[in-house]
Amino acid sequence: MMNKRTLISLLLLSGVCIFQACETDFDPYIPSNPTPVVYGIINPDDSLYQIRLTKSFVGPGSAYDYAQIQDSIYYPEARVYLETYLHNNTLLESVELELVEIEQREAGIFASLPNYVYQTDVSQISLRPEHFIDKGIPYNAYLHLRAIIPGFRDTLFAETRLKQAPKIINPRANFQKVYFYSEVPFQMEWTHTLQDNYFEIQVILEYREILEDGEREAVVDWVLKGIEYNEESIPGGRNNFYIYYFRAEHFYSQLRAAIKVDPEVKGRVVRNVDFVILTSDQTVNNYISIGEIADDYRGSSYSNVTNGHGIFTAFNTSGVYDLHLGYRELDSLAFGRYTKHLNFKNWE
Repeated sequence: MMNKRTLISLLLLSGVCIFQACETDFDPYIPSNPTPVVYGIINPDDSLYQIRLTKSFVGPGSAYDYAQIQDSIYYPEARVYLETYLHNNTLLESVELELVEIEQREAGIFASLPNYVYQTDVSQISLRPEHFIDKGIPYNAYLHLRAIIPGFRDTLFAETRLKQAPKIINPRANFQKVYFYSEVPFQMEWTHTLQDNYFEIQVILEYREILEDGEREAVVDWVLKGIEYNEESIPGGRNNFYIYYFRAEHFYSQLRAAIKVDPEVKGRVVRNVDFVILTSDQTVNNYISIGEIADDYRGSSYSNVTNGHGIFTAFNTSGVYDLHLGYRELDSLAFGRYTKHLNFKNWE
């Protein structure tokens, strides 16, 4: 089963498809010279940092045939760099990324093998907040992407600001139970130092499925988007305050939409639930909103890449993990109108 860390990284910004093939219904033929296409979404706390650099393509015949030819979609001779700069444009570090082959794409329009990205790791460039603190440098840095591509006069360039994780102030670290029906229903409150933020909350529910001949572990998730200041937020100063209230009917209806009825499953038992705040900047919101990208190669009317197309941004996460539903919440899960058909038990 996919671990939590991988699940969070892959499902972040779910409107953007980055490293895997997607189901598509589009025409990848673009009637112009090949154009570099970049997808890079960097979490400073990760151990690996990956950039996908591909190209639009032209030629006679079927564009779907071209998509199966690796020379039509990659720039194997490109040189790709990540660089950190302070706000005064002082260069801190620069590293050249290595072209590596990662696991095979899912079957689809594009060539499944090879599947190339440009990659470096945490030992080669310092992106984590603690690296800056250890050097006495404020975490107020920018991350630059540069790609020098043979045959192109201009260097591809993109910039993003490194993001600290949101600081969660509610629920507190010792919080264990989730109550939707109490006098003070479950809510999340957090602060962040930057104003130009885009937030999502990922809800991850782990449970057991009871079968006729045994059990199996399962996990399901969904993402809450469009989180902004509300009437109880207090913007201003160094920190900006955010709050999100969870309503019972929304939680159960979203869970209903996330789990498909399976006749093999005779019952389900909840284990725990996680709530993870994901933060990036408005670049992501613009990219998803303008175009609703469905695959690696479909053109978008929004891009933050100079001399190319695509998106380059940083994100970070902070969450509360291994929480348990209250007794009344378990009853609603087992017998309520939204999820009764999923055969959850009212116990853990």
